[in-house]
Formats: sequence, structure tokens, C-alpha cells
Amino acid sequence: MANPTQQKHAVMLVPGKGGTGKTLFARLLYYALVEAGVKVIGFDSDTENPELANYHAQQKYQVYTGNLLEIEGSHKLLEMLEKKKPDVALIDMPAASGHQTRDRMEHFNLLDLSEDKEMPYRFTFVCVLDIGAPSVHSFQDVMAFCGDRADYVAVRNQFWEDGSSSDESSFAIWEQSEAYKLFESLKGIEIAMPALDRLTFQQMHPSTNFFDVAKLTVGHRLITQSFLRRGVAELDYAASYLGLPKPQAEGQPIARATEAA
Repeated sequence: MANPTQQKHAVMLVPGKGGTGKTLFARLLYYALVEAGVKVIGFDSDTENPELANYHAQQKYQVYTGNLLEIEGSHKLLEMLEKKKPDVALIDMPAASGHQTRDRMEHFNLLDLSEDKEMPYRFTFVCVLDIGAPSVHSFQDVMAFCGDRADYVAVRNQFWEDGSSSDESSFAIWEQSEAYKLFESLKGIEIAMPALDRLTFQQMHPSTNFFDVAKLTVGHRLITQSFLRRGVAELDYAASYLGLPKPQAEGQPIARATEAA
């Protein structure tokens, strides 16, 4: 069930395997939300390796940290939502923490926040896909647990496209999975994230965020600007689930999936 336009959004990156491009997508979405004038807070739950927070160390774009897998961290996030009342809370979870995340959501009854008059947050779960099975399995577990009480966005990270002439998609494991069928039944929206050049990524790591593009040398700056332009255009297809202003042409569930940026 899609969110009402007046409802607030809690966008959580599915805690699947590391290295899929999850934090890169979180950085892209955070940038798009801020640039669109959306009242957003970023929350990095990976306290051992808080990459999202490290990229946004400036006070103007600060991303908060707190271990949501612990009671204290969950309290911190909820108190922040109550106090700051953002329209979107963007939450980057640690890799491989799916069972603990579900336990914490059940403990705090977070999926019913959408019915709370003070904090009407409906959850959107985002899975950044690589070409393997672990991320698909993690996404399936989340969808099976939450059902239609949440919304779902699948992101094909184009970095993993192998460029071969084979007729089989690089994301065949996802396309042929039971998770994909469940995703379709729950009206999930699929988008793509363009690949960011390795050298440019390394140039920006670990502290240059997308708000600081002007500080990059000209080649890296142009590459990053292209990535942002194409990436933000893709986000528009899932705007209703991600808390972005509704574009003139709303994206279509599933059918949008295979079109690369």
C-alpha cells in the first residue's frame, strides 16, 4: 500500500551483505532529499564503521549515529524523530544484521508508527542489489516479516553489470527469485543506480560528500555531476516511497526495473 502524500517516511537500507553499494545509495538519496528542500535527518546505525556519518561530518549536513541494534540507540532515534519531526528519516543499517533489526522493530512496534498521530512514519525498505544471492535473501526476509505494512524499493547497482553479450541479465538471481515475486505482489518499485567511476569514488573516500563536488578536480567533478544527475533522475521513479517531492511523471512498479540510467 502506497503512502499517503501527507505521511512521513522512515527509509531504511536493508541490512544485507556488505559491499553492495548500500552506503553510496544512502549518500545519493540524502543529497537528493536535502537539495529538494525536504526536512530530513540521516541516521547511521553502523557505529563500528559509520561511513555515512563520516561523509557528512560538517554540522550543516550532519548525519547522526546510534546503534539501533541496542535499546539505547533505538530510543535515541525515536526521541530525535519526536523532537525534530523530519519529513524523512534516512537510516543506514549495519551489514548482516537482519535478524537483530527485525527483533528491534518488533520490540518497539515500529511498523505501526504510521498510525501514530504524533509520529506518522511509514517504513520504506530499500535493498541495493548486487549480482549475488545474499542481498536477495535478506530482502525476502524483510518483506516476509513486514508484508504490506511497509513499502519496498529495489535498486539495481549498475556497477555490477558485467557488460557481457550474454542474454542472461546480471541480476538473474533476483529476477528468478521468490523474493522478486513477493516484491511484485507488494507493489515494490525498482530503480537503477548508475555506476560511479572507481577512481572518483576513491578520490571522494572517506570524507568528501556530494555537497562538496566543487572541491574535486575537474575530471572527478564532471564524473560526479553526471552520476548525480542520472542518479537523482532514477530516484524520481520511486519518489512516493522515498519521501521526495512527487515528479511530474510518477514511476511504475516493476516495469521501470530494467531501464538503465
